Order: sequence, then structure tokens, then C-alpha cells
Amino acid sequence: MKPLSRMVAVATLALVTGCAPTMDAPEGSASAEEGVLATIAPFQSHGPVHDADNVEAMRPRVMGTHGVISSGHYLASQAGYDVLRAGGNAFDAGVTAGMALKALKMDYAGWTGVAPLIVYSASEDRVISRVGAGTSPALATLDYFLEHGKSPINNALIPADVDVWLAALDRFGTLSFSEAAQPTLRIAEEGYHLYKMQAWMIEDQQEGILALPYNRDFWFPRGVGEQRVGDLMVNADLGRLIRYMMEAEREALAAGGSRSEGIRAARDAFYRGDPARDVDRFFREHDGIVRYEDMAGYESRWEEPLGTSFHGYDVFAGDGWSQGPRIILMLNMLENYDLRALGYNTPEYIHLLSQVIDLAMADTHRYVGDPDFAPAPKGLYGKAYARERIGLIDETSAFRDMPPWGDPERMEAVADGAPMSFVAPGGRPHVAAPGRPGSGDAAEGAPSVDTSSLNVMDAEGNLFSLTESDGHTFTPMIPGWGFGLGNRMGQFNLDPDLANVMAPGKRPRNTNSPLLVMMDGQPFMGLSTPGGDQQMQCLLQVFLNVVVWGMSPEQALDQPRFGSYNFPPTGSEVNLNPAVLYMEDRIPAETAEALRAMGHDVRSWGLWNWRAGAPTVSWRDPDTGVMTAAGDVRRETASLGF
Repeated sequence: MKPLSRMVAVATLALVTGCAPTMDAPEGSASAEEGVLATIAPFQSHGPVHDADNVEAMRPRVMGTHGVISSGHYLASQAGYDVLRAGGNAFDAGVTAGMALKALKMDYAGWTGVAPLIVYSASEDRVISRVGAGTSPALATLDYFLEHGKSPINNALIPADVDVWLAALDRFGTLSFSEAAQPTLRIAEEGYHLYKMQAWMIEDQQEGILALPYNRDFWFPRGVGEQRVGDLMVNADLGRLIRYMMEAEREALAAGGSRSEGIRAARDAFYRGDPARDVDRFFREHDGIVRYEDMAGYESRWEEPLGTSFHGYDVFAGDGWSQGPRIILMLNMLENYDLRALGYNTPEYIHLLSQVIDLAMADTHRYVGDPDFAPAPKGLYGKAYARERIGLIDETSAFRDMPPWGDPERMEAVADGAPMSFVAPGGRPHVAAPGRPGSGDAAEGAPSVDTSSLNVMDAEGNLFSLTESDGHTFTPMIPGWGFGLGNRMGQFNLDPDLANVMAPGKRPRNTNSPLLVMMDGQPFMGLSTPGGDQQMQCLLQVFLNVVVWGMSPEQALDQPRFGSYNFPPTGSEVNLNPAVLYMEDRIPAETAEALRAMGHDVRSWGLWNWRAGAPTVSWRDPDTGVMTAAGDVRRETASLGF
């Protein structure tokens, strides 16, 4: 038997002193100087020390051989788990949980909005993505926005999530819409209990909420300022919407329609029925630009995701309508380095990753947008171009501004005419307050309030990874129906030279994208997170923690993170935070000082910060097949499995 208490004591000493004492290893065991413990021992973490021999944990490891799920709320995870227990597959569970999650998180991932989805289907043996960003209205011209600007009314995008849920259920699931929507209906009509983060969010967003009478009545049923954690939150109007869709499905089935035709009828009830007509009426009355025809004509599609390889793993993400391209560029650059030789979260390691992140941000800022309007230039996602770009990295000096973009078609590290500065002339740098809910998924002049996510795996080998977003605090909800359209058009650019420029019928390069990782042709890991422009930075670090540093999913999530802000936020053209690098303070102070000496403007995220992202993860042990689900402790995630 291994001396657990002695290992914990040594680990505790390492955390208190910042040193990693040596000790004799028990016969037949790995040395205490090896593995995850030695990797993180120098960090003065206030969390548990992660080692195979340490019985302490912030939460249990959730495992299963039948199915596992992790999401941003315990009731959504429970809804999906119940479907798995009843014999449903990962798609049934994912859609059920996805709908429920959005009813529980109307403040920052509500009905309705964006919902990028990536899945692995065991029956089809393929990775495929559902385009989860809606299109802009026909009246959303660049000239209109240059004249009127961005606003909570103007920024409303056609919802994608209803289409995503029902397309996934139809193609890969076994349930009807009514069966999958039943938990959401119960949550809407019977209510859920107001939880800590949501209470904080609506207090922070109170001014915007009070500007919209229907939103005010929804968020403050007891009166403004009277909300308390534990209050029952009911959305009877959303229940009305779900029952309206259920009735359309019932009528289709009663007329002899198939399961697929019933699901389609439910979908059409939303996009082409009374809810869409009332959307038209509301936006006409408030000088908005969304029309019934925009809703009725919306149709998304399945498509092949972007992908790249990284040391034997195949990583897939959404195309240019999402943030997915960023991690493809990052991994292509990082594959040229021996990351283990740099040491875990050393100044050299953090510096390299931050520089790769900044280079990826520059190229996506210029070249990446809805591929239907702006196809990526040839070579952008190639590894030869990545090798050109990393030539700009100085191992001892940080980028003091977002670096210029390159030219992938000519294989040049810097494109002719690329700007050398993205900071507003004469402007003062501004650092977004890292703890404020409204500072995350935001473009300049167009704040938003973040995102949620969920991941599911099942025994058949299916994997479902979803990122859901668009809250309805300061953005209008539709009276009588309990849903809104979000603020996502704020993430379009207004510079016609950029791929992500505003245009009618176009999808913005929204900041959400789940990832799906394959290993030897089998699903290995699904991961997705909230966090705005930090999303791919966060998922990159978690992914590397697993595949490079050998951590389990929950270990990978708990490590201290860092994030660059050295680029214009999505939807903006100006870098408000040149050279800014946020870090959680569990990374040693001497590391921060070394990075400052390289030119990074290092700022504190505190010991733990939800702005560093909060992924949900599903993972399959390639040796045993046992599945694990994990959720980040930085937010109120919940995981279940059996």
C-alpha cells in the first residue's frame, strides 16, 4: 500500500513553500519527481494537488460505460442523463440537455441564439458540424450600420439553435421533439431556482433590463432589486412556445406523418408560425430590421468541419462562421515546438503560447468570416504557412500590439500593406474588467453576456459537443413568447476590408466553437466552453494539458490559466489592450515578473476567474473505453455518468 498521507503532506509542503521536496518513492511506484505531481508542484495552488495517489479532489471523477454528460447547469445535465438512462443515444441526450440549458440560462445563453454543434456519428463513422450561427436580416447592410450603429435592437440575428437541435434530433436521434422538449417545458412552466451566477448577472445588467418592460417583468418578478438566490424563476411564455411547437408536431403525426415530418412541423411552427410573425411585429414597432421573411427563410446545413492533426490527434472545429479557425492556426504553429522541453506553465511556455495566439488572432481578424461570402485564402490552414508565421516570434520579446497578418497565398509571414498597429491613434489602452459579466463575449460598443456548453458521449461511440450562447438581459425578449434573438450581429466588423464585414444574409464570425478530438479513428474528447474571445485560448490549454502533459480531464480543467487580450475584440477594429496578458495568480509571481521583462503587460485574474473559461469535457480512455465527463469548477457546471 502506498503512503498516501505522506504524499499529500509533501504536496502540501510544495504548495506552501513553492518548493518540491524530494522523497523516497515506494518500491514499484513512479518517482514523486515524475508525472503530473512534479509538473505542477511549484505552483502555489489553493486547489488540490493532482496525482494518481492523491485521494483528495474538488469533485468526483464522473465515469461510465453507457453514457456521460457535462453541462453548464445541473438540471440540464440531469435531463440529458435521464435520456441516457432510458436508452437514448448521445444525440437524444444532447438535444434534450441543450434545450433545457437555454431555458435555465436566459441571462447569457437563452432561447434563442447561436449554437455551434460538432458531432461524431458512430453509425455514419464521420465527424460533421451543424452551422450554428444564424444569418443577418435582409436589411442588415453595411451602409445601414455605418449610419445607425450597433445597438441591442439592431444586433438581433436570426436564431440558429432551434434549427440545430431539431436537425440533430432528426438525423441522429430517436426521440420526437415533444419527448426531447419535455424537461424544458417543465423547467419553463414549473420554474427553477435562481442561482448565484445568474443573480449576479441580472444585478450587473439591471440598467439594460429596465429599458425593456417585458424583460423587466421577466427578470424581476418580485420587484426590482428584490431577487434572491433560490427564488423560483418561471417562464410561462416559453412554455407556451414549446407547447405551440409540440402541437404542430402532434398534428403532423396525427395526419400520418413520420417522426422526421413531425420534427419538421415543430421547427416550422417556430420559424414560420405565430412566433415569427410576432418577431416581425416587435421589430417593426421598435425600428428594428428583423422581418418575418428573415425568420421563415432561415435554413442551416450540415458541413465538413475544419481540421488539423497534432501529434497523432485529429482536431476538428467549426468553419469561419465560428471561432474554430483560430485553434487550427494555433495548433499548426505549436506542432513545430517541443512543448515539454519548455516546462509546464514556465515563462517560456506561456510566452510561446501567447505569441501563437496573437498570430492566430491577426490572421482570423483579416481573413476569416462566413465562408459563403469570404472563402479562406489558399494555404491559410496549412502547416507550411504556420512555419512561415512562427518566424515572427521572438523568444525573449512579446508582441506589443497584435502582429500584422500574413499572406498565406504567397507564403509570406507578413502581408504587403498589413497594418503595423491596431491601437486607436492617440487612444488610451483600456483593460476590460476581468470579473464583470458584461465584459466577456463582447465587441466594441456591443456588449454581450457570454455563453454555456455541454458535451455527451455514449456507449455506441457517439460524441456530441455544443456551445450555446446569446443572453436576454439588455437584448429584447419577444412579448408573449419568452424568447429573444440575442445580440450576435455585434460581432460583425464594419470595415469592408475584413472578411467578417457586415452584409445581409451573412453569418458573423461568432466567438463560439466546440472542439472534437479523434485518436486512431475513434472519438477521444469533446470540449467546449464559454468565454468570448478567450474560448479557443482556454480550450487550447486544456487540450494540451491532456495530450501533452498527461492530465485527466478534471486535472486539465483545474490548472491555472492565462489569456491574451492583445487583439481587437471580435466585431471591433481596435486593439484596446495592447500586450495585455491576464493570468490566474496560482501561476507564481516570479513567472509573471519574467513575462513582464519580456514586454507582456501582465494583469491578475485572481486565484480563479470565470473569465478564463469554464469548459465541459467528455473523454474516452483509449485503452479501457471507460468514459469520463468533467466540468470546470470556475462556473456552476455539473457532470453525470453511468
